[in-house]
Amino acid sequence: MKKNNTQKLILLSLMVAYSLALYILETFIPNPLVALFPGAKLGLSNIITLICLLNFGFKDTFTILSVRIILSSIFAGPVSYLLFSIAGGYLSLAGMYLASKIKGFSIIGVSLCGAIMHNIGQLLMAAMIIENLSMISYLPFMLGASIVTGVFIGIVVKFANDSKAFSKIKTQ
Repeated sequence: MKKNNTQKLILLSLMVAYSLALYILETFIPNPLVALFPGAKLGLSNIITLICLLNFGFKDTFTILSVRIILSSIFAGPVSYLLFSIAGGYLSLAGMYLASKIKGFSIIGVSLCGAIMHNIGQLLMAAMIIENLSMISYLPFMLGASIVTGVFIGIVVKFANDSKAFSKIKTQ
């Protein structure tokens, strides 16, 4: 059965809401590795981004991500959060999209690619803001965090994507 426009709008709106809820939830989770990885987070809202990419395609996922970035930046505060979210989020989405098109990449591999690209995007934005490319030297440390978060998000998405509950949404 093909979704009509109203059903699609409701479904995409729910994905934005889920993504925002995960973003807000994550703000309450302390980072025990703040000394090693300041600003590093699990990226729980990326669960929704990857699920949407795998099931709805790039265009709808781009829309969901854009709305989530704008709304979460309102909650976050400074404009710099918006800039970092745009750089990390869009580069991550592009990386995950390309990785998902490569035969043999698992969901965890796609997630890892997204996590790595997210950190690269944020470091490039930081380098642009402070007008100094030395920020890129922080990349090896961020890659360590990317591996942990990318695998975690990939495992969660794999289970969510394979669940019977989610398959009902995909077939409606």
